[in-house]
Amino acid sequence: MHARIKQLIEELPPDATHMKMHVQGSPETLALIRRVIAACVQHLDLSAALLNDIKLATTEACTNVIKHAYKFDDSMSFDLKITTSEEVFVVEVFYNDPGFIPANIPVPNLNEIKEGGLGVFIIKNIMDHVDYITDGESGRVRLQMVKILKLQDNSGGQSEDRLPD
Repeated sequence: MHARIKQLIEELPPDATHMKMHVQGSPETLALIRRVIAACVQHLDLSAALLNDIKLATTEACTNVIKHAYKFDDSMSFDLKITTSEEVFVVEVFYNDPGFIPANIPVPNLNEIKEGGLGVFIIKNIMDHVDYITDGESGRVRLQMVKILKLQDNSGGQSEDRLPD
């Protein structure tokens, strides 16, 4: 993790917003998740474009859990943890996927765009930091996505060179 992002997360102010939710692994929960994100940042002065980017990245991540990890089995559930401050937006998705290996996520061929397969690519191009942490024994996955809000140049993506150390 980039040193500046780690520092922002470790030094969250006392007035940071913290929210946890346990949701059913069903596509119907995606609209609720988007509304919760909007509620978590309503006190911040975010542009509509930035808020929509954060919602899109989070929706893509949750859709991947529902579609790929849970195969649309709505008896499964996952957890979200959202932390926001003036400087940073952090969303973590916790779910079970024993066979998931982050290194095996295919890189899309942008010369042959087809429906599907762009979720992780979109997430990584919107968020400033994306990290999958897996526990091979339990099959538990933690996806951490971070968006820097104050240092934002609105270009999106994981460009390390625009983050001051």
